[in-house]
Amino acid sequence: MKKIIWIICIASFALYTTFTPAQQKAPQNTKPQSKSIADGYGNVKWGSTYNDVKPNVLGRIAFTDEKRIIVSKDGELEYRYGFFYPEINQETNQQPKLFYVVIQFPYISLDDMKKKMEEKYGPPTGESIKNNQGAYIWESESTSIIVWVDSYDKKPFCRKITYLSKVMAKDINAYHNLVFSKKEQEILKQLQP
Repeated sequence: MKKIIWIICIASFALYTTFTPAQQKAPQNTKPQSKSIADGYGNVKWGSTYNDVKPNVLGRIAFTDEKRIIVSKDGELEYRYGFFYPEINQETNQQPKLFYVVIQFPYISLDDMKKKMEEKYGPPTGESIKNNQGAYIWESESTSIIVWVDSYDKKPFCRKITYLSKVMAKDINAYHNLVFSKKEQEILKQLQP
């Protein structure tokens, strides 16, 4: 039960940050995103099963939980491949499906990180930066990329990027609504950091 609540809390936070209206950076008459974002991360697509993802993770596998996560490391980079496994319908052939990848690394200057992301994906489609904290967001129809910004010595730095399947996020939100009553959902929102 603790695992389910933990997964729901993380998924709710990810959904909240993904679907909360962000301040638009680009003028409305220009295309907010000039380069395409893949339907997945690396060599794996969103919704891929655990067994399909495991041989394609980047780095060396450090930890696995066949229903929730694969953690791998490549030098100072840590990759977390997260899976969604609804325990309500415990069909014997049902496998967890990939819905997010988090990359964590030592602090990098936000300017350097943003420049690299803009070279790869174009300008961000949204932002929620206040007091050198928040996030920049790049979105496509199937993927949201969130570059998390932390304030360190009163300067903006980045040390984590989240790649999130928008389709799987909708499925998780539907599952969340099925499992928890409206009152319980309000309480869970209050528990989020």
